[in-house]
Amino acid sequence: MSLVISGRIVPLTQDTAVAATEREAFAGKVWIGDDGRIERITRGNAPGPAGFDQAPAIDVGSDLVLPGFVDLHSHLAYATLPLWTEPGRTIPFLHHDSWPSARTYAADITWPAYAFIEAAPQELLAYAEVRALVGGTTSIQGSPPKNRPLDGWMVRNVEDDSFGGSVKSNQVLSSTLTLKPDMLASRAAQMKAGASFIYHCAEGQVNSIVEREYQSARKCGCLQRGFVAIHTNAVNPGDYGAWTEPGAIVWSPFSNLWLYGSTTDVPSALASGIPVCVGSDWGPSGTRNVLGELKVAALVSQAEGWGLTPFDLLRMITCVPGDALLRAWGVQAGRLQPQALGDVVVIDAASKADPFATVLAATEKDVRFVAVGGRPLYGDPVLMKTARASAPSALRIAGRKRTLSMVRLDDPSQPWDFAEVLARMEQVRAAPKQEIDAAKKAFAASRGTGGPPRLRLALDMPLGKVPIGGLPKDLAQVVVPPLQPLEHDAAFFAAIPGRGFHGGLLDGLAAFYA
Repeated sequence: MSLVISGRIVPLTQDTAVAATEREAFAGKVWIGDDGRIERITRGNAPGPAGFDQAPAIDVGSDLVLPGFVDLHSHLAYATLPLWTEPGRTIPFLHHDSWPSARTYAADITWPAYAFIEAAPQELLAYAEVRALVGGTTSIQGSPPKNRPLDGWMVRNVEDDSFGGSVKSNQVLSSTLTLKPDMLASRAAQMKAGASFIYHCAEGQVNSIVEREYQSARKCGCLQRGFVAIHTNAVNPGDYGAWTEPGAIVWSPFSNLWLYGSTTDVPSALASGIPVCVGSDWGPSGTRNVLGELKVAALVSQAEGWGLTPFDLLRMITCVPGDALLRAWGVQAGRLQPQALGDVVVIDAASKADPFATVLAATEKDVRFVAVGGRPLYGDPVLMKTARASAPSALRIAGRKRTLSMVRLDDPSQPWDFAEVLARMEQVRAAPKQEIDAAKKAFAASRGTGGPPRLRLALDMPLGKVPIGGLPKDLAQVVVPPLQPLEHDAAFFAAIPGRGFHGGLLDGLAAFYA
């Protein structure tokens, strides 16, 4: 739908049609057409394009109008889970094959996640995507594998969004599992043909055994422009130079520090010309959105003396991941410029505040409006009403009243109140075995009916090592912990000190939210 947004524009673009630098902010308007693309960016009261006479228009004053945030590392199936540690463990894990064998991993992570993907798959996706919206995210990687594609619902799912059929299903490939050389070679060929490949690669302490995943990717020809490597914290920094046509690295500092006590050598990657994005990772060892993860990145930069500025960090959740997806998607995300995606976030700001420092300091209470493809999905009730948001329901986030626009996944004509989502998930929490069994029966009954299959999801992270991995023989043993709030809250920060292997660095995150 068409939409006009007036405010302090932070386009993060060098497009000549905008006549701006990436560092510039100015009073102006963003004009989003009926096709969900940006038609024009104008300054001050300059006239806009024709055809917008009937379009809703919102004015956010001095607030910042930015491209929607892009999170290139998440695992939506685990969004409901709290931070996890293995009781009694006193030394950091070596790499990503270490912690799935921990005694409590399967029961604390796999089992409750399975309960939701099996018994409430639609509600789980709704919860995870609304949590992303609350933090200003408009595109997210890591939607769980599923038995049918989901396209154009709320937040853009990086692997699934086909933009109405213009992007083929194999254009954005991903894997959380370590691939063998033959499969890596196949991915290299697909990237040469224009695909992107998002790969969990060399996650662990530097020079640990998983570093060979990066070397295997190199030998198989994957180090090219379409390659997006998540983590690489096990890579010897001197080896980044082998990536001569770089795609991007996705940095998740909270998870790295929580599990391994160290993180990706970002300055070495940047010095080798490799763009770096920031990703939030998952509930058991990550932040709740990239707006929170950005603050962790700032804490690490300060502690290590890296000198990353608020401008540098903001690029890591906007134009850098947007550029990484451009080749596969064929459309620009993460920048406000003509023909780019009409994905916008509005952040509360004082009239003369530095825009980049303001975003770094912002929390969920400061996210005033989010639109995807020009569709108002979340925000301040007055702004949402003025933008003519459909199917509105009320939320309270960080003490602020907010409106959510959400329709049912299987029937877009029906509004879906977030309270209904939470109620269904609480039903699963109360009786996971009963609800899992009922869901299995319903899925079996739906097969062969001629209608679309019932949605089924799969977990994309390790299940745990045998004999404790997978599911218990008796599903009555499954215990689902309380649902976590959509925003970072006091309980989240209280769970950080004295846990994980960050040496106290992550304790500083709470100060941003005080």
